[in-house]
Amino acid sequence: MKVTKLLLTCVFCVVLMPTLWSQTANNQSKAGILGYLDPHTGAFRPVPQASDDAVDPATFTTFGGTITVTLTITVKSTGLTNFTCSAEVGVEDDITSNPRGYDESDTVAATGSGTTRTCKLTIPYSWSLATQSSDSMTISYVAFGSAASPSVNQRTSGLAPLSTLKVPANGATTALTAAVTL
Repeated sequence: MKVTKLLLTCVFCVVLMPTLWSQTANNQSKAGILGYLDPHTGAFRPVPQASDDAVDPATFTTFGGTITVTLTITVKSTGLTNFTCSAEVGVEDDITSNPRGYDESDTVAATGSGTTRTCKLTIPYSWSLATQSSDSMTISYVAFGSAASPSVNQRTSGLAPLSTLKVPANGATTALTAAVTL
């Protein structure tokens, strides 16, 4: 019995104790530099530090308005009965120094019957921008048609971008149209 206890104690010391001793307390004074190791060159690349000349959000100007997208759908695929459309607008602000982006979208059911359907999408927006005079907005759309049974006969058509425009003056309405065939 004594030999078994002695053997178990030795196994514990040899196997488990080095694992326990290798644990160290979290020492904040040894914080490293954030970065990554380039696998091709083996060089360490530090993450750039945040710029001290960042723009203060309190100095941004709010630009609001409305974007309307009217899609006229010509139905050529047989069996399609349900139609929906989506439009999306995105803007990237202050892309050279402190990039940030906004995305807005709208989805509606199409109106009409027979071989012509219409989607009227309205996207109101209000963006706080640092560099409006140089910012551009990108507008895209997707039109979707399906049969009564979702597992049968579906069609999608989209365009990205439909248009890329400078961000308009505050309060402006931007109207776009497109013809779609499903």
